[in-house]
Formats: sequence, structure tokens, C-alpha cells
Amino acid sequence: MLHDFRSQLGQSMSSVRQFLQKPITFNEGHAAFGAAKRIPRAQAHEENRKRVRHMKRDLYELLNQHPSTRQLMRRLATVEHTLHADGLEGLEALPVRVIAKALAEMDSLVRDWSPTGLAELRSRMAVIVKQHPTEAVAVDSKSDTSFGPVSVHADLASPSADVSEVDHAVFEEMERSWVGVVPAAREPQRSATA
Repeated sequence: MLHDFRSQLGQSMSSVRQFLQKPITFNEGHAAFGAAKRIPRAQAHEENRKRVRHMKRDLYELLNQHPSTRQLMRRLATVEHTLHADGLEGLEALPVRVIAKALAEMDSLVRDWSPTGLAELRSRMAVIVKQHPTEAVAVDSKSDTSFGPVSVHADLASPSADVSEVDHAVFEEMERSWVGVVPAAREPQRSATA
């Protein structure tokens, strides 16, 4: 019996010794015994990939709200394509003027910044533009010829567009000047008694 007690005590002591020799790791505030599941570098890489996935998803959902958005907001569509193909490295490699214009397009399109992917993408784009202010050209669709005009009605969305009501006769006169053809003037209708 004494022999059994010593063997059990010996096994218990070796179990306690093994337990105390295991490293303690802290993951999100919880203590765990044993080897770390991930090294911090791999964990940071995974977090970065998760953030990029959120950016891609939120931007895709934003541009999918209306079928013609990708044709009208071509710089933002370029950012979406680059982010999908090359990740953040590709985004940072884009010309700053393209990023600046995409940022302006995003600001005019987004009203709700609660999706974290959109907010972080906007923040990253703003930082890129802010770091290279001399390369960022004024955001004006007329000054960029590499992508062509953004929209036929791009100036109508700007706050500086003047809109007023005019008489129908004034509109017809302006229409004749635009077309370049002056239609024959209408003769007044004669009464049947004349």
C-alpha cells in the first residue's frame, strides 16, 4: 500500500511539474496554457486580411446599389478593382490624383459611414492623398483626360450649378441656338371670316 501511495504521489508530482513548465499565453484577455496558437506576426497579418475583406465587401455593396454606378464613378470602380486584385499594396500604388478623385466620388455617394470597411477605406485613401498633396490635382472631372468624362451630368450634382425656371419661349429660343437651326416662325392663324 505504501508502494502504491509513492507511485501515485510520484505521478502526481510529475504531472504538476509538467503543468508548471507549460508557457502561459494571453489571447484577447484570456489566459491559456500551452504553446501559443499563432505568433503575433501571423495574427496581425490575419487581422489585416480581415479588414481588407470588409473594405472589399462594403465597397462592392455600395457600388452594387445602382447598376450604372461603376460607369459613372470610374475612379471608385478602379479602386474597387485594384483592391480586389492587389489589396492595399495595389491601392497605395495607384496615382494619387486617381485616389483623390475616387475619394471625392466616395464622399458624394456615401451618406452612412457605419460600415466599418467603407470608413476605413475612406480613411486610408484620405491619408494617401494627405501625404502627397502636390501630386493630388484639384478634383475636377474636366481636368482629367485619362479616364474621360465621369458623367454627362457631372456638373449638375455640384453645389455650384445654377438652376432656374424660364419661360417656354426663352427655352425654345435657347434650343434653337443649341441646335443651330432656326425654325420658320409660325404665322398667326387667320379667322375663317377673313
